[in-house]
Amino acid sequence: MAKKRLSFDFVFIYAVTMLLIVAILSPVVIILLGSCLNTSFLGLSSEQWVSGTQGIFTLKWYAYVFKLYGESMAFSLKIALLSVIICLVAGVPGAYVLSRKPFPGSRILEELVLLPLSLPGIAMSVALIAAYSRIRGQWWFLLGGHLLYTLPFMVRTVTNTLRSFDVGRLEAAAQTLGAGFWQRFRLVVLPNLRHAMIIGSLLVLAISWGEFNVSFLLNTPLHQTFPAALYGTYTSNSFQVSSAATAIFLLMIIPILIAVQWIGGNELVSVEQGA
Repeated sequence: MAKKRLSFDFVFIYAVTMLLIVAILSPVVIILLGSCLNTSFLGLSSEQWVSGTQGIFTLKWYAYVFKLYGESMAFSLKIALLSVIICLVAGVPGAYVLSRKPFPGSRILEELVLLPLSLPGIAMSVALIAAYSRIRGQWWFLLGGHLLYTLPFMVRTVTNTLRSFDVGRLEAAAQTLGAGFWQRFRLVVLPNLRHAMIIGSLLVLAISWGEFNVSFLLNTPLHQTFPAALYGTYTSNSFQVSSAATAIFLLMIIPILIAVQWIGGNELVSVEQGA
């Protein structure tokens, strides 16, 4: 009887799992098919220059997206990489001070750093535009909006790591050997933060690349991120073009998310709970 019960449970769990997999993967499959099938199989397209393509499959939709939105992709990548660099330069020392050198009000400051994560992106964008209307239109203004949402993840990742092992004893041991502050920070603290900095950098890269709410309102005709352009493909282009643009977006974001999950471990769980 127990064997039959176990068999039924196994079949039920397997069936539910397969249904979830199909539900999750089916939109991705539709997008991938739409991005490479010829127009005659999915209806007419507004992009008539590719409508004469012979055969079932074609990669000209991707070429069309790169031609129209290549600058947006390059700009998004630029913003994402700069976000990673700035978050490392500012977030790692800041997290070290907050966790190892607390001062009156440091806890409040740490919560203020995390505050943007609890605010809607539209509200944050309107606030930025109202406060800094004179510099709106500058590309680095958009970078500042991204930093508001990426810096908290770097700070949280590093502070969790610093509080998870006895860095104080390691620094004290190095100090007894004559190491100064910068030597201790460079030779003791940073090597122990390498894993956290990698996780934080991947999170920042993924968040900045996929950020839409702030970008949509802070974009200008000259400086447009790829997620905003992706939204434009769904409102003004054909299904094939929007599918190709979505596939390109996923091609960038999925490997990063896999890497985060693969090497994140307990640190990622702590960051998610803190955020």
